[in-house]
Amino acid sequence: MENFKTALLHHRKEKPVYWKDSRELHRVMQGFPSIFRAILLELLDRPMSRHEIRDFLNRMARGRHARGIGAIQLDLEKHLLKAVDWKVLEDINGRYHLTPGGREIAEHMQKIIPAFIKWILSPETSSFLSLMVHMVLSILKLSVGFLSRSAGLTADGIDNAVDTLSSFLIWLGIKFDKEKLASVFILITMFLSVGGVALTTLDKVIHPGPIQEGLIAFLVSGLCGFIMLGLSAYQYLVGKTRGNFAIMCQAVDSRNHFWTSLLVCGGILLSFFAQIWNAPWLFYADAVASTLIGLMILRSAVELVRELFKKDGEGAEISHFMSRNEERTREKILLKWLAGQLQSSSLTGEELGKRFTVDFCEQTPKVLLLSGMGYRPESGADLQGYLDLFVKQKKLIRDDVSYWFVHSSRILAG
Repeated sequence: MENFKTALLHHRKEKPVYWKDSRELHRVMQGFPSIFRAILLELLDRPMSRHEIRDFLNRMARGRHARGIGAIQLDLEKHLLKAVDWKVLEDINGRYHLTPGGREIAEHMQKIIPAFIKWILSPETSSFLSLMVHMVLSILKLSVGFLSRSAGLTADGIDNAVDTLSSFLIWLGIKFDKEKLASVFILITMFLSVGGVALTTLDKVIHPGPIQEGLIAFLVSGLCGFIMLGLSAYQYLVGKTRGNFAIMCQAVDSRNHFWTSLLVCGGILLSFFAQIWNAPWLFYADAVASTLIGLMILRSAVELVRELFKKDGEGAEISHFMSRNEERTREKILLKWLAGQLQSSSLTGEELGKRFTVDFCEQTPKVLLLSGMGYRPESGADLQGYLDLFVKQKKLIRDDVSYWFVHSSRILAG
């Protein structure tokens, strides 16, 4: 399949049939909210009435893509009129059909969305992005760390600098199909970074003192931490999607940087209070933070060594951090859905299963199918496990045949 850049380049070279050029097509397409563009994708298969369009928006609102749906539901009539005026849709006997121009826009999205998802979730893209982020953050942390004499921030900067090298090794491993070897080198660099952190910590212990420009160091460490948390989520998604052990190694390391940034912020804060309270012993908090950083890196390195030498059939489940978050999201989606279904009366498991199959399996919005995102169970059998879980958690009540919801109004409000 074409990657995103190739598909986009091909589309730009290919002159639209209905629209004057690609710029006009993109201008019209971008003139509508993203949720409305999802409606255009649905209209590729069949014309829809206003009622059917609102039902589609309600189904979207049950999933992760609820943001912005409430606003478009209120302004749906305005967007429909605009689409008709721009000759994207036409109203025939109360049902909306795509015009030739609207079909061209929808078909363009149908090609570009999966190509973009494939590109953004590719190991090559992930490795390049990781390399750039680590390079920028390592320079920033080391510069501010040396200027402020923060052992914790300097230690984190050393680790980031080593990660820059490991990101480059990952890229080489993917390019030359040597991912296992690249993983070994990453482990070596992690152990080397532990040595660098130890030297920085020792210097702080021998020469304790206040952190200069503490506010700047605090803000830089906090900002870098949240950037690394986002990068970890992205790397874990790519690693799981592509089954790439080396990318998952990076996800674990990036997650650790988030926690180390919090440690560094704590050390900087205590150093500030040391000057206010005239408590010189608090200056060692920065060295303690640096020591903890080194221990966390060492622990991760040992963990990854164990994963690296697992038997081939065991997989490489390094971190359950992101998977737990995804599971909580699914539970929240299903709780909101069950609250709506059981708001006025109880339903049997069979009745819930039929509705679940229709809402989540048979009527999955095309935009989710193309992007590969959202909760898309294979069958209604997935529901039973969650029903048992919610009964155990006392969020549902079950009698001999039916289910009742507990505090449905609170869930709906959330």
